[in-house]
Amino acid sequence: YLDSVYFQDGQWLTGLLAGVLYLVLAAALDAAGHVESLTIVIPVTLAAFVLGVFMSFSRFDGFFALSHSMFVGLAWILFLMASTVPAVAIEPFLDNSVGELQARVYFVLLRLLDWVDAAINRTASADNYVFVFEICFLMWWLTYLGAWSIFRHGYTWRAIVPAGIVLLINTYYAPQPTMGFLVAFVLVGLVLLVRTNLAEQQLRWRVQRVYFSPDIAWDFLRN
Repeated sequence: YLDSVYFQDGQWLTGLLAGVLYLVLAAALDAAGHVESLTIVIPVTLAAFVLGVFMSFSRFDGFFALSHSMFVGLAWILFLMASTVPAVAIEPFLDNSVGELQARVYFVLLRLLDWVDAAINRTASADNYVFVFEICFLMWWLTYLGAWSIFRHGYTWRAIVPAGIVLLINTYYAPQPTMGFLVAFVLVGLVLLVRTNLAEQQLRWRVQRVYFSPDIAWDFLRN
């Protein structure tokens, strides 16, 4: 499986730093105070990162990995959104002998369809369920593609820059202050760049048969 992964050194530390990076972004979106039910963006981000890492270490090609991620992501987001639906809202479904989880999913799907209908008819819609879905879907793809870019192709900047842009926009428009998350993101992002840059050099040194100490990673990061 290691043949599928670009970086052969520091995989655990790289994974830890990348995971923290996206969790900081998810926590910033939740703490911004846009809506009350945006907490589910954190488990969405965590699941997307785990799946992205597993797919990077697998032998599946890009098409299967992307298509599989889409279906898994939609199902996971829908399941988490269904858990936020209040019991009062699903009473009409329960009266028709529909299971509770199925009723919650139906309710969310109907709200999404109502938004699509409003968009087609060019009418205004301020549905929080649609906003939460869009944010969760955005975070799913940012995190999944970020993990895929780092581990499968070694493109660390492609993982950091899009997430950083989203965080900057969120920091600017957030009703609540989230500057601390931006500082944490920058610090973690810099350390992640240091770690992956060193891993890139270790690959080159091995090809050129240049000797280096096995402890160079910790010494380099400490310095």
